[in-house]
Amino acid sequence: MSLTVPHLRREWTKEEEEKLDYFYGKKPIQQIAKMLNRKNIPGIRIKISRMGLSASYKHQGHLTLSEFADLLEVSNFKIRRWISDKNMPSKEVVTALKKKYTLIEVNEFWKWAEVNKEEVNFYKIKPFTLLPEPPWVSSEREKDRKEIPLRRNKLFTQEEDQQLLHLYFKENLTQKAIATIMNRSRDSIRNRLARLRNK
Repeated sequence: MSLTVPHLRREWTKEEEEKLDYFYGKKPIQQIAKMLNRKNIPGIRIKISRMGLSASYKHQGHLTLSEFADLLEVSNFKIRRWISDKNMPSKEVVTALKKKYTLIEVNEFWKWAEVNKEEVNFYKIKPFTLLPEPPWVSSEREKDRKEIPLRRNKLFTQEEDQQLLHLYFKENLTQKAIATIMNRSRDSIRNRLARLRNK
């Protein structure tokens, strides 16, 4: 009669846990397994769950592109435009299932937003939504709040069109600054400029 040696479960070391915490969400789970010299993929998945890393991007202060767009009440397309055209910081990560996600880091977004204020409607970002929130955001939120009742539905006159074109192309003012001068919402200025360009 042959005796079988029972399988001994290999305990996790502190160093392995730190590596798993760092690389999960950045590398495929199979690659992490090789780095840790572990072949038991299901065991690694269990460890990931027990460590609370199933949504690792959240505990690292990141949001997926879709989550971020929802919080700002804008489209995914606008966020992608900020990334591609306005150099908003982001990073691509891969999950254990080899799915790729675009992640936004909150602190990096605020740094970007501070120098790209004309792109963001701060009123749509509710207080305590993206923490930590810099002190300057509250004043920008109040400025954007005051835009709400402005002349959104009134037609532009020919004189206003000329003023708009002058301020934008000659004075090189931002759309946000022009909206304040012309007592209109930023969206109406943006939309009117688009229509004038297409004429």
